[in-house]
Amino acid sequence: MGSIFSSVGFKIETQKDLVDLVESTIGDKEFSDSFGVFQKVQLAGYTLNAGHGIVFNVNLAHTGEGWEIVDVSPCFYGSKEHSVVLKDCELYQDVEDEWKFYLYGIEEENGTPVEIYISNFVQCASYLPPMGEKYEVIPVGLAYNGEILPPRRLIQTDIVDEGSTMANFFVQTAQIQAMENIPPVVYGLLGDILDVKKIKNEWTGEEIYWLYVDTSPFKLEVLINPADLEGEPEIGKRLFATVWLQGQVTPK
Repeated sequence: MGSIFSSVGFKIETQKDLVDLVESTIGDKEFSDSFGVFQKVQLAGYTLNAGHGIVFNVNLAHTGEGWEIVDVSPCFYGSKEHSVVLKDCELYQDVEDEWKFYLYGIEEENGTPVEIYISNFVQCASYLPPMGEKYEVIPVGLAYNGEILPPRRLIQTDIVDEGSTMANFFVQTAQIQAMENIPPVVYGLLGDILDVKKIKNEWTGEEIYWLYVDTSPFKLEVLINPADLEGEPEIGKRLFATVWLQGQVTPK
């Protein structure tokens, strides 16, 4: 199984690899790339831009003892044209990491419940729930693994290569979280591939797949490393994958 790092082309195999990436992100910058406030706590964000929407974020909070790194995460900033609106939103903290925040809401158009890691937390911290009623999010799944399946058939067949009648789905996978010790907001999905292309992490030189997937009715962008994908993605085929859902959040 891959990781959220490998899904966007970062190779993190040891703690030193992660420390080196954090140090490269902060570097010798005189000022942070973003600044915010959450519950009277000052926040600062540093971002390593690896091109094509791929980033690595390092968030700091000013505690009683000074600035402290409180969250690090690889992210992908998706296309605004693929944004959705969430209503009845609530803000949640990670049960094990108090500085990882998740937005829960109901997708306005089709009623899909969605819980998403907030990838631009520093920038949007001051206007998160209950400050707003609706939020625009760009949902992106960073895939741990995946498999390419034939298009869905409407009639059952015993020939595997002709596809199956299994319906598309998009569901939270609490069982996988418990078994694999992976972060919350993890979903299992099966959906039609609407678009696909290869993009490069300019920081590492690693090429990854970007896909736009329709799980009927929820649509999202998915990033996956070719090493963690079984099969060749094509428009019209289906993607079966486990993803960590994250995205940018803005008030509507």
